Amino acid sequence: MTHGPVRVLFVDHSPIVGGAQLTLVEHLRTLDRARFHPMVLCASNADELQRLYRASGAEVHVASLPRLRTPSPGVPLRLFRSARLLRALVARLDADVVVASTSRTAYIAALALAGSGVPLVWWVHDFQFNRVIFRVASRFAAAIICVSDAIRTFYGGQRDARFHVIPVGSRLHHALESLDPEAVSRERARWGYSDTDVVIGFMGRLVAEKGAEDLVHAVAALHASDPRVKLLVVGTGRGQANDVEGALHALVERNGWRFVSFAGFQSDEALYYKLFDVLALPSRAAEGYAMSAVQAMLAGTPVVVTAVGGMMELVRDRETGLLVPPCSPEGMSSAIAELISDSALRERVIAAGQDQVMRNNRVEVTTRQAEAVYERVARRRMRRHATRAN
Repeated sequence: MTHGPVRVLFVDHSPIVGGAQLTLVEHLRTLDRARFHPMVLCASNADELQRLYRASGAEVHVASLPRLRTPSPGVPLRLFRSARLLRALVARLDADVVVASTSRTAYIAALALAGSGVPLVWWVHDFQFNRVIFRVASRFAAAIICVSDAIRTFYGGQRDARFHVIPVGSRLHHALESLDPEAVSRERARWGYSDTDVVIGFMGRLVAEKGAEDLVHAVAALHASDPRVKLLVVGTGRGQANDVEGALHALVERNGWRFVSFAGFQSDEALYYKLFDVLALPSRAAEGYAMSAVQAMLAGTPVVVTAVGGMMELVRDRETGLLVPPCSPEGMSSAIAELISDSALRERVIAAGQDQVMRNNRVEVTTRQAEAVYERVARRRMRRHATRAN
């Protein structure tokens, strides 16, 4: 390609910092700047995300991207206005490829780019698309990247050449290389943990579908028989749909469970993944492919996750972690207890899990795979333009 770096416009509507957004930030940081010029359109009420996207080195543009989830007579008009805004921005920025990273932006971009000749790539992180609408709108996508095969199968893409499976990528291994072990010890002490305490960690959004309440009950059962076992909850649910943060605090206070601590949002993820002795991910709903599990495995922290969605592609039971049924505090408690008591099992899953994610989930690996998709669809556009010019 001789016209210079491919100009890629990423579109994200979310006002909150979630797993998909953090994945995009790391992807932006790692894109080969000699071949790609990254731009981002994000929501005007997403101040923290705007900061993160700018810190990644991307060119950031801001617009109001209204909600579409709640049915109302005004939805078609809002969708049309957002699509018109996006189409004008794509033309002004001379974008070669548009990448939609959420379901809402996928619908907007499908409408905006129809007939424009600018290829659209969907990143699909979850199972939240309506499958009927997905089939209709996906006709406008030049490529569809799913973070797990479970997602590709859910949307019927097994035999569609436009579908690609590229797992979640992380650059946590870089932060881990410079992490001072003494900093981990100091942070454990700051939370009141002794060297003999066993810290079960939760890292994620405190919303109902993430199942943190199940983990609280699981650790309560463990703590009753082994007071060394503690729970540290990292994350927040404030401002998000299905927020359970307040309810979790009330549950802990009502029962006097002093073994549970809430750390809120923490930006130094490497520090906390190393602080945890076990990461537990008790998702109740289908999880596309959880960033927190990938990062814990990179840090050499054993994981216990529920067998939902794409998690069974990341975690092989008793090989790279432990799988338990969703909505089962008893199953979660039993699996954590086994990891604590069986040092041979623990060391085996740590080694195998770390080896797997270092091969498959380093952001350098996943970004190179995505770059090949962007370049392929952009090249097809360039060829069409060249044909018309001749």
